[in-house]
This record gives sequence, C-alpha cells and structure tokens, in this order.
Amino acid sequence: MDLQSLRLFQMAQTKLDWAAQRQKVLTQNVVNADTPDYKPRDLKKLDFKHVLNDEVAPVKVARTNPNHIKGTIPEQDPYRARTLMKSFEAAPDGNEVILEEQMQKVGDTRSEYNTAVQLMQSNMKMLRTALGKGGG
Repeated sequence: MDLQSLRLFQMAQTKLDWAAQRQKVLTQNVVNADTPDYKPRDLKKLDFKHVLNDEVAPVKVARTNPNHIKGTIPEQDPYRARTLMKSFEAAPDGNEVILEEQMQKVGDTRSEYNTAVQLMQSNMKMLRTALGKGGG
C-alpha cells in the first residue's frame, strides 16, 4: 500500500518537509548572529487550506518513459525563505538576529514536527488495526 496516496499522510509529509526546511533556515540565522548586516530569514507559514486547494488539481511530473523510476527526493526548498521585517533591534554592526527569538522559533518548529510525526504514527496504528494486524 502506498501511503503517499492517502491525503492525510501527504499533508503530514508536507508538514515534515516544511519543518525540516524551516529548521535549516533558522539554523542559518543563528550561525550568522555575529555577521555584520545579516538579516534573519524565515519561511512562509504553511497554509493547509492552500495545500488542499493544490490537491484538487495538482500538477504532477509526467514520466515520458515507463522505465523511468519515480523520484524519492523532495523538491529543494519549495517554501521559499523570505527576509523578515525589521526586527526589534539591530546591533551596531547592522545585524538584526535576536538569538532568543530564533531559539523560540526553533522550539516551535520542533513541536510542529513532532506533532506531524505523532499524527502519522497514530494513523499507521489505526490502519494496522483496521487490517487486523494489531495496533501496537
């Protein structure tokens, strides 16, 4: 059974991909906390209403040859990092990264990632139970 054909698993996977890419962007912000004139970046908030609308008429990659293998690597940075608006303060060297703010975002993103993982695990357990293979 291909779990990616189930919408709930697609949405959870989208959330996992978004969270992983956001962690990457936030990590870059923290690493550049001492870089002069560095502006922190973040990803657009993931809007599941928009994701659902895309599911209605999705544009799929077409395999032109039946011997081609379906790719397994997710698209690189589909959520586009954006530069944040003016922060609370800027250092004298022009750096606008506030470490406390970035660490709070890292924690929030980790929580969102863990929620998506728990959702996938719960639904896998439900599917196993429905198939008579036990839920535990």
